[in-house]
Amino acid sequence: MNDNELMKSIPIPQSVAKMAIPSIISSLVTVVYNMADTFFVGQTGDPLQVAAVSLTNPIFILFMAFANMFGMGGSAVASMAMGEKKEERAKKASAFVAYASFFMGIVFAASLLLFMRPLLTLFGADAQTYALARGYTLHISYGAPFIIWSAAASFVVRADGASREAMIGSMIGTIANIVLDPVFISGLGMGAAGAAIATTIGNIVSFLIVFQYLFHTKSFQLKASDFVPDLPVIGQIGKLGFSSFLTQLSIVIITIVSMNMLAKYGAQSKYGANDPQAIIGMVMKVFTIAVNLAVGISAGCQPIFGFNYGAGRYDRVRKLLAWSCGACCASASLQQFYSRRSRRRSSAFSGQIHRTRRSIWNLAQGRCASICC
Repeated sequence: MNDNELMKSIPIPQSVAKMAIPSIISSLVTVVYNMADTFFVGQTGDPLQVAAVSLTNPIFILFMAFANMFGMGGSAVASMAMGEKKEERAKKASAFVAYASFFMGIVFAASLLLFMRPLLTLFGADAQTYALARGYTLHISYGAPFIIWSAAASFVVRADGASREAMIGSMIGTIANIVLDPVFISGLGMGAAGAAIATTIGNIVSFLIVFQYLFHTKSFQLKASDFVPDLPVIGQIGKLGFSSFLTQLSIVIITIVSMNMLAKYGAQSKYGANDPQAIIGMVMKVFTIAVNLAVGISAGCQPIFGFNYGAGRYDRVRKLLAWSCGACCASASLQQFYSRRSRRRSSAFSGQIHRTRRSIWNLAQGRCASICC
């Protein structure tokens, strides 16, 4: 089966399975990166370390906001161009994703290093957690270009019909992260800072794998002239990717507000500020599973959408829309079922936490619908 058959002729269920399943796995792998840090840091038995990692969640979400904007927008433009048989346009879009995402990573790295104290204070860090959060943020900052680039470029790799290759790149990086986490966190006694080092190394591994594929794709070969900015292409990428950026940005705002409210009001309770922050940080990791399931479905289906839209196969676009919305609704239903079961097991201590979690799950279900449909 060649890529054109996959995109425009084989039955929709088979196309979705071939593209969406590896994409879902890749998206969930992104969650595993972050959850692995929380798990191994939690093994230290220090809630301050867990709270410090939780406080940095907005940084990762912002990374993914820009990665998704460039990646989803660029993938949509590239796949439509391939459906229209406009190879040069597809190459321009792919090249823009490569250099724009890496440049944005450099901007993030510089911003985190220069404005670390005010940013962490904004995120809800206090005198007890600031030093730990600073250690984590310091090591994540120099990994920013690789984290954003590998996530964004994976979308372009999927647009080339290589969803499995994008998944492999993500999984190998995750395995490296999981192997290195206990080494740096416990073995070398670095705690939260060690988790950041392991995550950065894992993302660099993913970057190297995706990098070599992006410049050896099946559909086109990038050359130096493709990296000259094309304003109409950049504008279309921005328009198509901006909604994804706003989705992630709303999660950042929710996280920051939650952490600051817990810092203020938790300090007045018998639990203190940091334990609730650590708990909500872990709950937010679960929330990202819900969102990333929907992102995986949409990212896997998007190249098929784009190719058939560009080729004028609107009948397949309509069928694919029905399948993708159905998959997201099924995912949201399963999450609701899990949420109801877990709430029945809640204890008196965690009543407020579970009420917060319930609102997060409800938000997650809404996100699933908005991302896919």
